[in-house]
Amino acid sequence: MGIPGNSIMKGQGRMTGLLGEIAVNTYLPQSHYVGDSVWTHDLVHKEKNIEVKSKICSGIPKPEYTAFVNGKKDMKPENDTFFFTRVRRDFMQVYLVGWIPTKLFLKKADFVSVGDEAENGFQYKSPGYDILIEQLYAPRSLR
Repeated sequence: MGIPGNSIMKGQGRMTGLLGEIAVNTYLPQSHYVGDSVWTHDLVHKEKNIEVKSKICSGIPKPEYTAFVNGKKDMKPENDTFFFTRVRRDFMQVYLVGWIPTKLFLKKADFVSVGDEAENGFQYKSPGYDILIEQLYAPRSLR
């Protein structure tokens, strides 16, 4: 797939996203992967369009960690559900951290701008919406 010229993670983001999509598709037995032909979502499961969002990590995700979706403040995603994963830095494990309906996500999540700083000192490199993992629904509740 190559490395995009503006890649912050030098191409690791593509592998992270791909592994997250594979894991969720495998976990949801009746899902169908459509990400190679549809650009608004990755999977269709029980008539719901699911966008998988994955972050790289170094250890087991904790409830106080966040899930993030890049985007502008007035974004209008064309999917029904966000499903979040964390992929271990060595690409050997994917953690399914939770899901949330898109409309509810946009109501509950906090919008952050480039340069904003989280309580833990992390500085955001892109604008988007941030939500605590503990505010997501458990993965098993979507099956």
